[in-house]
Amino acid sequence: MNYLEDNYISVVVVVHNQEETVERKISNLIDVLKENFKNYELIIVDNMSNDNTINILKKMEEKLTFIELPIFNDSQSALAAGVNMAIGDYIVEIEDISVEVDYGIIMDMYKKSQEGNDFVFLTPKKNSFTSKIFYKILNANLKKIFNANISSSIITLSSRRGQNKTAEIGKRLVNRNVSYVLSGLNYFNMICEIEYINNRSFSQNFQLMMQTLIHYTDVVVKFSQNTAFIFFMISIFFIIYSIYVKFFIKSVQGWASTIVIMSVGFSGIFLMLGMIVRYLDNILKNTSDSKQYIYRSIDKK
Repeated sequence: MNYLEDNYISVVVVVHNQEETVERKISNLIDVLKENFKNYELIIVDNMSNDNTINILKKMEEKLTFIELPIFNDSQSALAAGVNMAIGDYIVEIEDISVEVDYGIIMDMYKKSQEGNDFVFLTPKKNSFTSKIFYKILNANLKKIFNANISSSIITLSSRRGQNKTAEIGKRLVNRNVSYVLSGLNYFNMICEIEYINNRSFSQNFQLMMQTLIHYTDVVVKFSQNTAFIFFMISIFFIIYSIYVKFFIKSVQGWASTIVIMSVGFSGIFLMLGMIVRYLDNILKNTSDSKQYIYRSIDKK
């Protein structure tokens, strides 16, 4: 008979139109939990499935908690909806249940957490090219102020202390993995031999990347301000050039004056643009406590 862990563990799984495989995956997950933990809960977040996924799960004999979202949410928001309902000492987050992985690895992650790691990430050895570029840019900018090594993950395990610490950042976690690492608590990346390509669309991936860079770094703000400054300097150059043409070179009547007026106007616009970008950045950071999701129903079987 296996020794069963006393710690209460919560597992949050996001599902969306996976009626063909969801019962097998959840059954495998339950087997792992039963074999290793005295107390556990399994929270299913239905991200607006329009097939038979949720009905299949509700017919299972196991006690499950169902959260149904009324609109389709990004993966980070869907996970947040489940994690904020979890009561476990440790929380496991599974964003994409379609990935073929042996859920027995959750115990390996749990053991790593017992070594003093508040966050354990199951990290695929191979990622998509765009994912590699994104995390390279992200880590390069974060290392200026924080020695971070962040990458994509298939499964994340966190302690209750880790969740409490992360809550200090605010209710809105644009990228959960980044927020966890930036909490300052110990974390561990567990590498697995899986080539992982997420099921998010290009627009969803791009939006997550941009929101992460905007929220956690000043890359986009600096780029916008530098761009505005470059165009501002170009406008100043045309002002000087127009004045030079007006007094030293014969030109079409009124041309130099028109260019001066336009250049002054555009230089003011670009200068204002730089200030607006900084202003919007401050607004974003000061309103980051808003929730990203709403519940349609919560049903505990």
